[in-house]
Amino acid sequence: MKMFGGMSEAAGNCAAEALRLFGFWERRCVACREPFEPDAERENTPEGVLSRFFCSECRKKMKRRRTGFCPYCGEPSVWEEAPCAPCGQCLVRTPPWNDFLFFGVYGGLLRELVLRMKFGGSLACAEALGHLLAALCVEHYAVTAKPDVIVPMPLDGCRLHERGFNQCREIVRPVSAALGVPVRSDLLTKIRSVTPQELLNREERQKLKQPFGCADARGLRTLLVDDVCTTGATLRRAAECLLSAGAVSVDVAVLARSSRFENHES
Repeated sequence: MKMFGGMSEAAGNCAAEALRLFGFWERRCVACREPFEPDAERENTPEGVLSRFFCSECRKKMKRRRTGFCPYCGEPSVWEEAPCAPCGQCLVRTPPWNDFLFFGVYGGLLRELVLRMKFGGSLACAEALGHLLAALCVEHYAVTAKPDVIVPMPLDGCRLHERGFNQCREIVRPVSAALGVPVRSDLLTKIRSVTPQELLNREERQKLKQPFGCADARGLRTLLVDDVCTTGATLRRAAECLLSAGAVSVDVAVLARSSRFENHES
């Protein structure tokens, strides 16, 4: 039986190699679409996810921010190597959430992938970024209590009609599967349409009125998920809304944190 089992495994390996050589079975980088050989299977860490979805050259452009940011809101410092320290805004007013998770600074290839997902409708980018965020959350909640529910940042009706889908609902799917925590898309709703944040300056974003409504969230520990945090104004109002509806706590997880020092013109 062992002999036949070995022959079967060898035949399977030969078939897989033949399919790969003829181009029927190959891994292509989500970013550049070039074929690549993924690294040996790694643990479900952010670095491991990058090795499954991106070639070595594109992985170099997907840099995780580990230092040089505010631990409360993720505001990046001008120096990446600087120690993590509260920003001026958080020293004056602490955010309403408990923990803030993000992968990297909003720029370069990470920004390009978010835009492909958000405005280009790329499901391949949504899958890769969703798994990246999931690995980040698994890493964080390995040492602290998991949330009871995951809440994707909602879109108003007009924005949803324009895009055809809510990118946050897509990226929370892998997060939910990895944590074993249900998604509650019905918990937080957008009740007021506001001017797109990219058209507002920093001060105008901070003065936005409460655009959210929330169902009964009593007793729930919530994880609020968005793709990008620009100033934190929208996330702050969403978190405040959840807490007002009875949520015990709110954590925030985003893929990218915008920086005042990042140039997006090039």
